[in-house]
Amino acid sequence: MKFLLDFFPIVLFFIVYKTIGLYAAIYAMIGATALQMLITRFQTGKFEKTHLITFGLLVVFGGITLAIKDPAFIMWKVSVLYVVFALALILSMWIGEKTLLQRMLGKEMQLPKKVWNQLTWLWGVGFSGIAFVNAYYYVIPSITANDNFFGNEERFGLSGFDCLTSANQQTCITAQQAEASWVYFKMFGTMGLTFALIIITVIFISKYIKEEK
Repeated sequence: MKFLLDFFPIVLFFIVYKTIGLYAAIYAMIGATALQMLITRFQTGKFEKTHLITFGLLVVFGGITLAIKDPAFIMWKVSVLYVVFALALILSMWIGEKTLLQRMLGKEMQLPKKVWNQLTWLWGVGFSGIAFVNAYYYVIPSITANDNFFGNEERFGLSGFDCLTSANQQTCITAQQAEASWVYFKMFGTMGLTFALIIITVIFISKYIKEEK
């Protein structure tokens, strides 16, 4: 249930993007993230730090995107968010007696300190990898394609734009495809890579759980 709640804003973003457009999707995701925070607060009696960080970055980068009509900022938000998470995880190995993962999951499982450190490196490097893939393979190509199409003109989400009406049809189609590719990566790529990290984690700690039993 918690996992579904965590990915609810992303799923809603994708649905609204496909039906209405990019800017409506940003509004929807901001609202969904706020609702996500309130539900968690009602269920647990407190706000989760990860939700607060996500919401803060979303408001900043989403707000800039909506204000200046440049999709690049909301695209960069994904990489910035995962880098923040990666740094928080890795730095926690030298701050305090327990790593961030151990503080979050230590009540559910007992693992050696060495294993907690290894898991921290796994998720830290994994989150950094997601940030890199998002930036290098999706954000930068999308920015380049948009630059080629818009030039110095005002920018906007291309999802609902009819490229057949454009004087530069092929350039428009390329920019539109680049934007759509990023949205698909945000929806399926980030979830898929996160699932992969979860599977690797389960396999890695399974022998320690068996030994404890």
